[in-house]
Amino acid sequence: MGIAWRDSPEELVVLLRRHGLTPDQVDNVEAAWKAFREFLTRPVDGLEPGPDSDADGFIVQWGRYSWHDQLPSLSFTRQLAVDVREAWTETDWYQPEYWQVSLDLVFPDAPVLADLDRLNVQNTGFDFSPPGPERDRAIGEAAWEVQHYPTLQALWASTPLRSAVTLCRAD
Repeated sequence: MGIAWRDSPEELVVLLRRHGLTPDQVDNVEAAWKAFREFLTRPVDGLEPGPDSDADGFIVQWGRYSWHDQLPSLSFTRQLAVDVREAWTETDWYQPEYWQVSLDLVFPDAPVLADLDRLNVQNTGFDFSPPGPERDRAIGEAAWEVQHYPTLQALWASTPLRSAVTLCRAD
């Protein structure tokens, strides 16, 4: 039995604390990544059924965004397609709700991060591999992507100014 999808942010908070981190003041990106990787292995209940659905995936994103005051940021996000069939009023068409659990890390500006928003990629792309060896491989590829760019290596080695765990509707 997994965690209820609505409780998934609390599960991420528990894992962050288990890794010695304060969720709203993460001070170690590597430890946060380890907690997030562990979070990705946790089964979640209430998702769209079916082995081929894109019900559970993840993405790593970076850049400078207005909602983070244009400061460098890094986000670890798990996207969940929630099964809402019982509440659906349309009889001939159905669409799950998409929700995202994110750990957002915002960093102080530094010269080494100046070209963060000019990298030719801003994320790893969503991956919906099922938990197990396929997801482990995808997590490794996401980590490789981050290690591939010196600016992202510098971001990874920096200490965030602030952080937050959120649950937001994505659609």
